Amino acid sequence: MFERQPWMQRAGEYPSGDEEYFGLLARTVFSAGLGPRVVAARWQTLSVAFHAFDPAKIVRMEEADVTRLLSDPGVIRNRRKIEAVIENARVYLALVEREGSFHQYLRRLFGDAGFGVVVDELSNTFKHLGPTSAALFLFSAGWRQEVVPETSAMTADAETSHAKRPAKRAKPARAASIPSPPTRPETLAAADVGVVPEVLLGTESLAAASV
Repeated sequence: MFERQPWMQRAGEYPSGDEEYFGLLARTVFSAGLGPRVVAARWQTLSVAFHAFDPAKIVRMEEADVTRLLSDPGVIRNRRKIEAVIENARVYLALVEREGSFHQYLRRLFGDAGFGVVVDELSNTFKHLGPTSAALFLFSAGWRQEVVPETSAMTADAETSHAKRPAKRAKPARAASIPSPPTRPETLAAADVGVVPEVLLGTESLAAASV
């Protein structure tokens, strides 16, 4: 399990708006391969450099801004990460426009799939956000495995309803040959809930959250 830092949301308590969500996304990108203290020591400067992580302002940043930041010792001078944050702002705004808000976007994803699938979706959508970093982002934004909607609820209801149905009366001549219904493997029940693989939310620490 990731270790919760003071700047992270508690389980089930989510960012107040789209800018706060994007700030956590950017922080995750900058944290990849670095310890939390490295990013924390530069966070105030990074926040000023990236317009308080307002994606609407970040999308207007150009190559001249990237060059300027690369010479600023107060920020994390990694071209790939800086460019990723700018590109992610464009993708992020498009998602917000389509979904209404980033929180609504995540709610839709979790309504359709389990935690691991959502991690893969985010990793494929945003730059410089590998699966481990995507899981860290969700963790920092208050999304935990225990607060993700149960995707197995409908399956369980269906099985209960099926169990209450009266069994069909078998013909006497064929009663002995009717096979018993197969037992549902426990692994399928776990998969329905959307359990996160240990590689994503196992024993990792923040320092190991690399892309």
